[in-house]
Amino acid sequence: MSRSVHCPFILCFAVALVFAIASTACNSYTKPTSEPPPASTGTATGPSTSDIMTRFYSLDRGRDSVLRMKVKIAGSGGGVETGTPGQVEVSLYNKRTAGGGRLMLIEFLSPAQERDRDALITITPKDEVEGIRYVQSNNSFLVTKGVTNEDALFGMTIQELADGQPEKYDYTLIGQQELGPWEVYKLEGKLKPDAESKFARVTLYLSKDSYAAVGAEFYDSRNELLRRLTVSKLELISGHWTRKQWTLENPARNKRLEFETVDARYDQGLSDAIFSRDHLKKLATK
Repeated sequence: MSRSVHCPFILCFAVALVFAIASTACNSYTKPTSEPPPASTGTATGPSTSDIMTRFYSLDRGRDSVLRMKVKIAGSGGGVETGTPGQVEVSLYNKRTAGGGRLMLIEFLSPAQERDRDALITITPKDEVEGIRYVQSNNSFLVTKGVTNEDALFGMTIQELADGQPEKYDYTLIGQQELGPWEVYKLEGKLKPDAESKFARVTLYLSKDSYAAVGAEFYDSRNELLRRLTVSKLELISGHWTRKQWTLENPARNKRLEFETVDARYDQGLSDAIFSRDHLKKLATK
C-alpha cells in the first residue's frame, strides 16, 4: 500500500519516547563504561552520590523489550500545529547488543498516515548514533547521525531517545525532597569533558524507594531550561520498573508530549532481523 512521505524526520520523536522512550523501562539506561564518580561524603541519614548512582545503574539488566505507547502531542497551551497529529500510537523494540550498544525500532501503529515515520536507531558502544527511515517515494533510506540534531516537528534530540545518556555526566547529590507522589534524591549532573551533548547540565530526580528516575531537567550552557521530564505513574512489570504515565516538555519550542504505556514486555529474545533495513522497508510497504 502506498503512503505519503512526511518531510520531518521522526527519529527524534522516537527520541521523545523520552529520555526516552526506551527509558520507559527505567532499567534500560546504558551503564557507563568508565569508572563511577568518586563517592561524595555520605551522611547518617542517607547514602552517598556514588551509592545512589550505583543503585540507579543497577536497574539496567534487561536484554530487550517491546513497549507499546500512546502519545498526545500539543503545544504548552494545549494547541496542536497544523499537520501534526493530536495523538499517535507506537511500538518501540529495544535490544542491547553483545558489545554494549543498542538497537531500536520505532513502529507507528496509528494514525495510518503516520506509518511512513517508522525508524531504526543504532547506538554503538562508543555512543555513535545513526537513525534510518525508509522513503517509499524514491525507494531510498534517509540517514541521520549525531546526538544533538533536532527534529523540526517535535524539537527533540537523539540523545533523549538514548535515555538522556546519563553516563555522560558527573553527578553530585544536592538535596532530598518530595516530587509528586515520591520522596526523591536530587542530583546535579555536569557534562564530562569531551562528551557531546546539547545539554550542559542535568538535574536528576531518583525515587528513594526504587532508585528509578521519576523526573529530570535539562539545561544548556547558559543555564536555560530546555527540557522537563515528569513521571506521574510507575509500575513494576516482570521485575522492571516501568513508566506508565509521564510528560516531556520543550519550553523553547512550546511543545508538550504526554505518554502512556499500554503494554510492556521484557526479555522476549528479539531477533536482530527486526532491526534491519529490509524489515524497515517491509513495514513501510505493507
